[in-house]
Amino acid sequence: MRLRLASFLILLFPSVVAADGGGSLVVGAPRGALGEQARVAGGLAGHAVFPSGSSVLSLRLEGSWLLYGSETVRIPVARTAGRIERQVTTDNSIAQLGAGPQVTVPIGAARAYVHAFAGLAYLSTDSRLVDPSGFATAYSTNYDDTAFSWGGGGGLLVPLHGGGTALDLGLRYVRTGTVRFLAEGDLVEDGRGGVRATAHRGRADVLEVRVGLTTYHRAGR
Repeated sequence: MRLRLASFLILLFPSVVAADGGGSLVVGAPRGALGEQARVAGGLAGHAVFPSGSSVLSLRLEGSWLLYGSETVRIPVARTAGRIERQVTTDNSIAQLGAGPQVTVPIGAARAYVHAFAGLAYLSTDSRLVDPSGFATAYSTNYDDTAFSWGGGGGLLVPLHGGGTALDLGLRYVRTGTVRFLAEGDLVEDGRGGVRATAHRGRADVLEVRVGLTTYHRAGR
């Protein structure tokens, strides 16, 4: 859970500290072993672009967090005759952090970019207990694993009226090394008051479609 929270901070922090940065909504199509267990993923991404001595070449740092599965079970509160329930929600997610070169070229008023990256992918299954008032009172990471990741992407930056901000339309393909992960239904009761996990093993690739905003703080970029 701590690493999951760190992933959210990674998404938000670059766009604040960097000269150019932004965020996107992401819809992903899982591939590889992950694609056999999940049809779609959704979440957030953030990026920062750091300039180099070239007008077209820069360094891109980005992070993303995608949810690819979720399930909820309800548990009656003791001594309430089953009339009050708490719920346990289990989420399956993949977070990715990477860095690499980006090339940006003007196309009329818009700008096209392509980039490559390498980094790490973190897959986790986390559960939280929610009391009847709606507050989460306990958290647990049921299963997690980390793998090397790499890939590339591209997109188009379309300036919005007034300048300084652009609509960011992009695609990205993330490929991972072999990783172990859980999907919906892979946590089952073991008959002794606990749970048993059935993990999958393979690549957790994702093809991402992104729509977001990018802010520019320097003229001419």
